[in-house]
Amino acid sequence: ECFVKNTVFLSLSFSAYNNLMEHVPIPKRIYYDYLGYVYWFARETTNRKILGIRPRTLIRLLTFILPIWAWLGNWGQAALIGTTLLFLWVQFTYWHTRRAGYFRFVADPKDQLPQDNLTPLPPNKHVQLIATGEFSLKDRENVVLFHKAEYWQMPLGDHALMVEEEPGRFLYQFFNATSLQMVQHGIVLYGSQPRHALSITFLSTWGPEFGDDITKNPEKAAKKQRTIYLSFENPENERYVWHNIIEDARRVRSG
Repeated sequence: ECFVKNTVFLSLSFSAYNNLMEHVPIPKRIYYDYLGYVYWFARETTNRKILGIRPRTLIRLLTFILPIWAWLGNWGQAALIGTTLLFLWVQFTYWHTRRAGYFRFVADPKDQLPQDNLTPLPPNKHVQLIATGEFSLKDRENVVLFHKAEYWQMPLGDHALMVEEEPGRFLYQFFNATSLQMVQHGIVLYGSQPRHALSITFLSTWGPEFGDDITKNPEKAAKKQRTIYLSFENPENERYVWHNIIEDARRVRSG
């Protein structure tokens, strides 16, 4: 069953990727493929350890030493320039990928909002999904990449997401029809297998940076723009969540 679910999930992702790339120039496709591998490599070499040492540390150290060897060993100007550029590229890559959360979302330019026949979820109906982005508790937050999560809408209108940061530990995000800013379809670039995803951008007052200000005066609390990315193992769950968010936003704003 797990194999079937993963196969369907990956086939949906590849289908979305192919549809998105249909009208993208070949050089840009190559660039997107390159980004996916770079994000994967940077994350893997950062999170894993070999004999207690992160591969990232060894790679950065080696590329730092190479220009020195080239200079001391009189390898020539071309070798010195090449090793220096390699060192700078490695330093920039690790800095940039970490800042980006080791992934990149590419929106589908042909994405259109549903017009009719919306199928919203009943209140408190939980939908299983896979989440990417920044999730929080009151005292801490973390960026997760393709972690198991649940979505539901509370009876009072708030949309909730609970993501499993690690077994037994959970982080959350909340938004409503008023704080919602944008919903987009697209793909998340990571590794050789881009994931189809639903991007949700909203204004938030949830997280450690707000402290007790939100409980004392929620109306005056400065909101922070956040974006999270939701992937699904089947198109039915994606349609339910997508339609539920859009239907709720239209209902509240038209009323």
